Amino acid sequence: MLKPLLGILLLLPGLLAAAELSQVGQKAAEQASKVAQQTEAAQLQKAQAAAGATAAREQAVLARQQQEPWEQSERQKAQQQFNERGQREAKYLQQAKEAAAKDHQMETPKMKIIKRKVVDN
Repeated sequence: MLKPLLGILLLLPGLLAAAELSQVGQKAAEQASKVAQQTEAAQLQKAQAAAGATAAREQAVLARQQQEPWEQSERQKAQQQFNERGQREAKYLQQAKEAAAKDHQMETPKMKIIKRKVVDN
């Protein structure tokens, strides 16, 4: 009867140590879970802040891209002048082509006969 009791007494410290290790492992797992949740929360906050900053930059860029009314009118004037210049160039080119296609004949020069005054002596 002593031998089984002695065997139990010898195993008791090992069982207690195993139970302690199990509790330590659970505590470590809980702590790791808390750290992971805190890390995820911090990353989420950083991502939200970055998204907000990106949206603010987009709005600033869009505001710079919007044109003032005078800019639009100047742009239209410049476009109109560009178009008119192109039309003039096309017109001059067409005139030059037509002139090149014509037969050119030189007119015979008309000489004017100059009468000399006769001086009577």
